[in-house]
Amino acid sequence: MDSARLRVDRVDVRQEGHGLTLILGAAGVHVMLIRLRYDGWVDEVINGAGAIGPGPGAWTLIGDELCLEFGRESATILGFPRDCRFHLAVDDDAIRLVRTALLEILDCACFVVDTADGRVSS
Repeated sequence: MDSARLRVDRVDVRQEGHGLTLILGAAGVHVMLIRLRYDGWVDEVINGAGAIGPGPGAWTLIGDELCLEFGRESATILGFPRDCRFHLAVDDDAIRLVRTALLEILDCACFVVDTADGRVSS
């Protein structure tokens, strides 16, 4: 699998009636949106250009490092490497926000989370 390490300096979560979205940004630009649509409980990823692909099959959040493992189809659609790595250059509150959002959004994917708030895995 190929890999890349992208820096994220901003995170935001938007809760709307039809879903929950985690926004990862850098230098004022959306890098990736990870969304759970409540109608059908479908998780999906949206790249900065607006392309939509299936969510990752597995993910980890260890400290301030987030790794998303995409299938071949999703990686091709989104233009991300299959092993997509992020350095979350944000404070502890933002890491908690990412942790909480991903545990809800990517609940069906395999995961390992090890942050200051504890360790959990699927």
